[in-house]
Amino acid sequence: MDSYYIDKKDLISNYFHFTKESNINSIKKNGLLPKISFHAQSLEDTKKVFFVEGLDNLLILFDCWINVCEKYPHIPGAFNLGTKIKGKNKFSKSIINLYFKWTKINKFHKFVAYKYFDYFLKRYILLNIDIKEEKDFSFSDVDQIKARGYDKEYLIKAGYSLKYSDLSSTKMDKWNLHTFTGHGVDSDKIKICHIRKSNKMLDILNYAIHTTSLDIENICPVLWGYLKNRKLI
Repeated sequence: MDSYYIDKKDLISNYFHFTKESNINSIKKNGLLPKISFHAQSLEDTKKVFFVEGLDNLLILFDCWINVCEKYPHIPGAFNLGTKIKGKNKFSKSIINLYFKWTKINKFHKFVAYKYFDYFLKRYILLNIDIKEEKDFSFSDVDQIKARGYDKEYLIKAGYSLKYSDLSSTKMDKWNLHTFTGHGVDSDKIKICHIRKSNKMLDILNYAIHTTSLDIENICPVLWGYLKNRKLI
């Protein structure tokens, strides 16, 4: 598979998808296949390939991801149950607020989230995907999580920060894009991203955080907390 060398233009343009490095042989053969990930079984209705536009939006996605991991319940089945609570009445809101307060003071949740992101940075790589608007995806397509009718406050606490999410619309945000339903990406449209001679996700993250014009501390405070804790800034 060909290499793609990241530079400054990629902060705000081009499309990127990440995957486990161990998936590369399969991707070389089959491309990126549309699917519903394990953790999205109760949230997404159709199979797609997810991606971001530019490395700035990758940083935003990382902020959302760590935030979600900090809230993720460690009791089997609890996450799927939680996705059914929309937060539209006083009782459900009280349950949601109580749970989120508990995860905020429970240091174990943050510990697990940081460990998971450590693992992600070691085992995943970034792919550049050559896809075209209206042929492979549409910016006006629907974010199926937004469209489920969750209370706005619930969505914000679960990772859809108003600093980078438009909750007045069900359209996708550029940190959470996807292809048309059932639409994959052929292997000849995919390249492995490198920063200089490295394809390590940690090196790409380091490049992005030291090159971006984003106010990471303000826009991505959860990611900022991780970066400070791991002495990456």
